[in-house]
Amino acid sequence: MMTPQHHPTFLLLGEAVVDLISSGVVSSLEEANSFQRFPGGEVTNLAMNLARLGHSTALGAGVGDDGFGRYLKNQLEQAGVSLDLLQIIPNAPTTLIPVSRQTETPDFIIYRGADKYLRPNQELRTALSRCHAVHTSAGSLSHNPCRSTILELLEAAHQQGKIVSLDPNYHPNLWPDRADFIPFLKEVFQWITVTKPSLDDSKRIFGSGLDPREYLDSFLELGPEIVTLTMGRSGVLVGTAQGERFQLEANPISVVDVTGAGDAFWSGLLTGLISGASVLESSRLGQAVAEHKIGVLGPVREFPSREEFQRLAKDILHSPAF
Repeated sequence: MMTPQHHPTFLLLGEAVVDLISSGVVSSLEEANSFQRFPGGEVTNLAMNLARLGHSTALGAGVGDDGFGRYLKNQLEQAGVSLDLLQIIPNAPTTLIPVSRQTETPDFIIYRGADKYLRPNQELRTALSRCHAVHTSAGSLSHNPCRSTILELLEAAHQQGKIVSLDPNYHPNLWPDRADFIPFLKEVFQWITVTKPSLDDSKRIFGSGLDPREYLDSFLELGPEIVTLTMGRSGVLVGTAQGERFQLEANPISVVDVTGAGDAFWSGLLTGLISGASVLESSRLGQAVAEHKIGVLGPVREFPSREEFQRLAKDILHSPAF
């Protein structure tokens, strides 16, 4: 008999890591003298955000049988994320990522460990069949056996009519061969409902020099139904396979820490989509949650209510993009 914890609204797959974020704002890790420890990884951050927004959330990921792994388990449990699908990987340390604290794109190094060893099992397949939405990231798909495990589940989720989301957070530190990555995206995006590249992701994947609207179209041509392109202070471009195009304006706010802002956007975006809100309304909700996160150092421990975010989202201006 499956317990209630095996009935998550959201199933998150992949990256469970520890971020070591520099205590001070530095231009690179070379200048960092001390660090603060936080739970990290796009998938883990999103799992915790969604749980703190009141969603039933489970994380399928691998951690080491070590102090950092136990730290991650404690943080996930405190946030309300189900640990039923967490796999303890023997003989592999928990993945660590030192990150420079910046107001722009952070500098980071990945010491890859247990997170890449997620393996398929019946518990994951059963949770998938009973959830409403599945999410993963390009970082999670960069190594086997985690890649093949997640691909099996994404294809099944698509066939079962779930919302399937993928963060295309490509980086050479994660996936050295960019020429191999684009054909891989085209294969995977046939199963994807929504993706959220940043402008930095777009430049790394398609090369620099394109207009943001061209980046948006480039992602849509790969096959997902919805693309939201986040551009920092320049706002967000939103496009759908049905031809809708919008631009959201960013509010002028004080920037404390941009690490995790994209994950915060994701949590608002998926909250809207799972509730049946329109793509535009869901994107505005994502922007509201991201703007809240930018004002906080490290992970957000406590979010305002979804109703408060929805109120803030109504004030975000938008216009037809093209």
